[in-house]
Amino acid sequence: MELDLTTPEGRKRQGELILRAIREAGLSVEQVAKDIGCSRALLYQYIAGTTLAQPDKLTLIARRTGKPLAYFYGADLRERPSVEAGRAEWERQQAEERERRLRERLETLLALADAQSAPPNWKGAASTCEQILPLARELGDERVEALALFRLGNLRLLLGDLEGAVTALQQARALFERLHDAPYAFACRQSIGRALLLMGHPEEAEKEFTQAAQSEHWHNRWEATIALAAVAEWIGDLRRAMSHLDEAETLSHQAPDERSAQMVRLFVAANRANVYLACGDFGEALKLAKAASQLAERLGDRDQQLEALLTQSFCLRYLGDWTAAWELAERVRTLSQFADEVERVAVADTLLATLAAVVGDFEQAKERAKDALVTALRLRSRQAELWAHKALAETYLRQEQPDDARYHVQAAIGLAEGMRHAMEVAHAFCLRAWMAWQQGDLSEGQREAERAFTIADEKGMRHLAGWAAWLQGQIAHALSRDEEAHRWDEEAERLAHQTGDAELLWRCLVAKGERHWAKGEKDAAFPLWQQALTMLENWRTRWREEGHEDTWLEDPYRQRVLLLFAQCLAQRQGIEAADTFIAQLGWLPLQEQWEAEKRKG
Repeated sequence: MELDLTTPEGRKRQGELILRAIREAGLSVEQVAKDIGCSRALLYQYIAGTTLAQPDKLTLIARRTGKPLAYFYGADLRERPSVEAGRAEWERQQAEERERRLRERLETLLALADAQSAPPNWKGAASTCEQILPLARELGDERVEALALFRLGNLRLLLGDLEGAVTALQQARALFERLHDAPYAFACRQSIGRALLLMGHPEEAEKEFTQAAQSEHWHNRWEATIALAAVAEWIGDLRRAMSHLDEAETLSHQAPDERSAQMVRLFVAANRANVYLACGDFGEALKLAKAASQLAERLGDRDQQLEALLTQSFCLRYLGDWTAAWELAERVRTLSQFADEVERVAVADTLLATLAAVVGDFEQAKERAKDALVTALRLRSRQAELWAHKALAETYLRQEQPDDARYHVQAAIGLAEGMRHAMEVAHAFCLRAWMAWQQGDLSEGQREAERAFTIADEKGMRHLAGWAAWLQGQIAHALSRDEEAHRWDEEAERLAHQTGDAELLWRCLVAKGERHWAKGEKDAAFPLWQQALTMLENWRTRWREEGHEDTWLEDPYRQRVLLLFAQCLAQRQGIEAADTFIAQLGWLPLQEQWEAEKRKG
């Protein structure tokens, strides 16, 4: 006899049947409530008969407890097979309708996730993938579930949620392996490896890439080989990085078509540029970055084209072509901002901040670096955060404000060591040595400069070795260790010439002049300073000609060098020649300092 649910007795009897079904299934009320998506309190109301159970919830309870739906309406299942058959047909129709609706919802979410990828809305796309997963699981569609997890993992990687990325990608890999989809399973390993590398686990990342490189599929092999080169570069094994890139270039000859071969050659060129950059071979890195940019443009790979432009800007910054470096970094920033690629905007801002600090525009440098830091923290991008801290540290050190630099120097060291990135660690130690030298803690400065030089020299990172050597020379001179200072000065100058590092060469010329001046050898100091000041004036002139504000002489170190040269000039050619030199610089604060120097006698 079916229940009369319009009466309190009928509803109470239905509640008893619900509770019996839950107990017979070995479940708890709390567990069933969670599984059918309602509160425990509401299920208790169904059981007590105070609230009539809704048909959709009753269907879910029936499915969860293994009872036919008719059971909850009081049907005698033994004596009424025809009724039960009708109920079964109704349940089948309901299940089909529910699956149809779930499929529609799933298709809508899949389309939304695609739409959120161009232009990118990473957070929105990740949220959509998280909504896809329970639908795919309820429908039992493992392929859709695996693809959603794969996409979610890569989105989390972009958003800086590295642990979340690894979790999703490992789940995706397990599903793809069960589905016997080797290419996607190896692609999961690729992304897991990238996340592990950023987390500071290069050995674990290398294992993932090594597995992927053993794939039978050509695409997986070349991508994994490029990734192995990136790991080797990361830990500072630059020779091994080049070896992997040679291997990847060989794989390009096995490509299924010419476009695929060109894509491999693009990534090989871009990564070779990065390796040469790490070596301090800026000229060769620049050539390769230009080739990569042109190839990326032909292939329509906008992402790689922008990365190659950033690499070019970085090379030009060291080679002393400040205007071209600025123009390229600004171009990348503008294009990235237009496409709402906020992480690349932050990276471009860190480069622009460093350039602004070099030319003495300290306020702009700090503003750009702080904006980049805020973005990096929001995105949880450890690399962008590291670069922003380095840019701020360098800006304050160029201003000779070491106390303000301290926090950013320490943050940079913590991030670099946490990521176990050899070049970044050496650079961060250089910054700490520079800071200690300015603070007068010469033993600390010497120790940190030695650490930086040891890493950079061992790994073949000649530009960083050059800067560490220059710092060692400055500190040894401050400690009155003239022979030691001379050795380090010579080493720094040798490396500056090898790498073409324009600013380092300028500082080496200045330092040599200072050593002669300290010994009273004005005639030996004069031509060295004259060469350095010619370089500086050429940079200023080019900067102004390109429409930039001339802030070069805001740098206090440059101001001291110019005043020393004026003193040298006064001793060699008379005070009028020195006055004329200072006046021609066109920098009022410097003229005031010079007048003060003359009054002191």
